[in-house]
Amino acid sequence: MLFVRDDALKQSFTTMLNKLIFSHRQILKPYLESLKTSSSDDSLHRIQQIQTLLAQNTEKRETLTMLMTQGIIDPVLYSQETNELLSQADSFRDEIEALKNEVSGDVNKITETTALIHFAEKSAMLQEFDKDLFDRYVKRIIVHSRNDIRFELKCGLTLRERK
Repeated sequence: MLFVRDDALKQSFTTMLNKLIFSHRQILKPYLESLKTSSSDDSLHRIQQIQTLLAQNTEKRETLTMLMTQGIIDPVLYSQETNELLSQADSFRDEIEALKNEVSGDVNKITETTALIHFAEKSAMLQEFDKDLFDRYVKRIIVHSRNDIRFELKCGLTLRERK
């Protein structure tokens, strides 16, 4: 089992945060802009497409119902087609829900990144480990080796520190 000394972990975090304080304009601001423009726009566009498909699906089911009530199509065919359309509609709704969750996750990343930028803009270089900052910004730690630690931040970035 691999052990990393607690003081080495604290020092790595402090170094990583100082690097962000120093270079937040080059790292965090472009990252924030990419979060704001990329995946949310794609997801929202896809949600609109799926909602259109869902409306078309509803129209097809209404048409099938009308054709069956007029006796134009067989009840067995009506049931098969309707069940297929209902299944497709469920799939569309599931995809919309997944995309909404993705957009919500992006909003959370944007919020966390904005908070980190505000901290970095106003903060002086850290002289020692600050547990409150660690708890505020770090989601989890990934230890690859004694000399390679990665901090997965709540904003979605994973930053590597080597000793």
